[in-house]
Order: sequence, then C-alpha cells, then structure tokens
Amino acid sequence: MTLYVAPRAPNPRRAAMFIAEKGINGVEQVPVELRADEHKTEELLSGSSLSNLPVLELNGGRALSESRAICTYLKGRFPERNLMGATFEEHEGPR
Repeated sequence: MTLYVAPRAPNPRRAAMFIAEKGINGVEQVPVELRADEHKTEELLSGSSLSNLPVLELNGGRALSESRAICTYLKGRFPERNLMGATFEEHEGPR
C-alpha cells in the first residue's frame, strides 16, 4: 500500500498517525508538494478525482481518498489495536 501525503496538511497527517498508532507496517508514504500542484498529477487523480489528499493506493490498483474512509478501511483490515471503538456507541463518541 502507498499513502500519498502532504506533510503540513491535517487530513493526510491524520491518516499517517492512524497507521503509526495501529502499528501497520509496509505502508509506503509518498510526500506530495501541494504548491507545485503535484496532487493534480494523473496518478493521483485516478485515486481522487477531486485531487484531495490523502490517497491510499491499495495493492491491486484501487485507491481510497478521504482520511475517514482510509482509517475505516484500515480498521477493518487490521482490527487489532482498536482506535475507533468496538461498538457503535464507542465509535460515535459522546454527544
């Protein structure tokens, strides 16, 4: 898997921190320079038509964008070290 991130942007940092906290190995992080419009390249646009970061490119060519979707996918794929709660009530948090 490859995670495309912009080092100073908050949403890519959230996905990178989620990966680190879960202890997931083997995810390559590729920094993307927003000021140089690197996030608008053909490679990244195939994973995020809105040219948003982060983009998680999965083995096999599929891609996920949006930090919440990436974290939810990784929670399902790597269930141990639960960071989002085990039940609906835990997942949603206090109101």
